Amino acid sequence: MAILLVTEDPELEERCRRATSAQYSIVVVESIGRVPENIAAVSPEVVLIDADTLARPYADKIGGVVATPGVGRVIVMTAEFIEDEEVALLRCGVQGCCRRGIDPDSLAEVLSVTKSGVWVTRSLLPRLVSELRRYAQQAATPARGDHPDAEAIASPGLLPDRLAGLTRRERDIVNLLAHGATNKQLAEELDISERTVKGHLSNVFMKLGVSDRLKLVLLLKGEQQPQSMQGK
Repeated sequence: MAILLVTEDPELEERCRRATSAQYSIVVVESIGRVPENIAAVSPEVVLIDADTLARPYADKIGGVVATPGVGRVIVMTAEFIEDEEVALLRCGVQGCCRRGIDPDSLAEVLSVTKSGVWVTRSLLPRLVSELRRYAQQAATPARGDHPDAEAIASPGLLPDRLAGLTRRERDIVNLLAHGATNKQLAEELDISERTVKGHLSNVFMKLGVSDRLKLVLLLKGEQQPQSMQGK
C-alpha cells in the first residue's frame, strides 16, 4: 500500500514514516502540482498533504486532488485550522484534517480511522455539536411545502421529495439522532430491538444517500460530509 506525501519538510516526512512503519511505502513530492502524475503512477491509498506547501484557500487546490481518478483518501495536515476552512475541506471530500505537528502514534490513528470514517480537529467538534442542536430545534417544527409528511427535517440541502420517501418510524429515528441518541437509546425510546434500529438506519442512509449520522446531519444543513467522526 502506498502513501503519497506532499511536503518539503524532512522532519514531517520522518514522522510520517515512523507512523506508517512497514504498512505503507511512501512516495514524497514537494508540490501539489505533481500529485496527479504520481496518483496515476502509484495509485496511493492515502494522499497526505502538508498545507505549508499551499496558499490559502486550501479547498480550492485540494478539491482538484480529491476529484482525481484513483486518488484514495486525502488527509490535510496544517499548523492551524480555521473552522470555516476545515468545513470547506470536508465539504470538498477530504477525509482527514489534523495538525502538521501530530506525533507518529496519533498519525497512525488518523490513518486507521480514515479507512472507514473521517478525522476532524478537536476544535471543530463544538461547532458540529452546535449544528446538531440547531437541527434538533428545527426538527421540532412541522415542515411546510409540497410534502406535509416530511416534517421539520427538511433543509436547504435536502429536497422535500427525498424526505417524503422516509416512513414515519424513519423520521422518528432521524429526529432522535439529532439529539445524539445511540442505537441502544433509539431502541429504548421506540420500543424496538437494536437489530431493528440498525435496519431502519440502513434504510434512512440509503434513501438519503449518506453513509452515517454525521453525513446525515451535514446533509440536512446543506453541506456534504463525511462518514464517522474523530477529533485530535
